[in-house]
Amino acid sequence: MFKDRLIFVSFVISAILNIILWLMLAGKFGWSAEKIPLHFNVAYGIDYLGTARQVYEIPLTGLVLLAINTLLAVKLYSREKLFSYFLSFGSIVLQLILSAAALSLIVLNA
Repeated sequence: MFKDRLIFVSFVISAILNIILWLMLAGKFGWSAEKIPLHFNVAYGIDYLGTARQVYEIPLTGLVLLAINTLLAVKLYSREKLFSYFLSFGSIVLQLILSAAALSLIVLNA
């Protein structure tokens, strides 16, 4: 499967985006235990506070889903190449969505 350049490149891009996500959050929040706003609602304002360590659940989720997508793509590549392409490109989209969520948290806590 990883001989298919399109799938390999998309998983490498997903992994790089996940690493950037970890570094982006570590640069802003560090590993402190102080309370920060984690959710903002337009109607009520800040409605969820948590520790800064909880922001690392975002890139951890991305890493777990990247691993699941990779395993599924490897298993299904011999039978259904198109589904493997969807899984690999879906990993990029997932990392971009998680990056947008992390950026909104960074902006909220600026």
